[in-house]
Amino acid sequence: MVACPEEIAFHQKWIDASAVQKLAAPLAKNGYGQYLLNLLK
Repeated sequence: MVACPEEIAFHQKWIDASAVQKLAAPLAKNGYGQYLLNLLK
């Protein structure tokens, strides 16, 4: 993904894994949500 704000914030440690999971939960059925969840693996 290009310019994924959640990914940038996670890698910069501005948000933690639980925040990423909360943000990805409503989007879990689409590709973007799956991408965010895969960041945590």
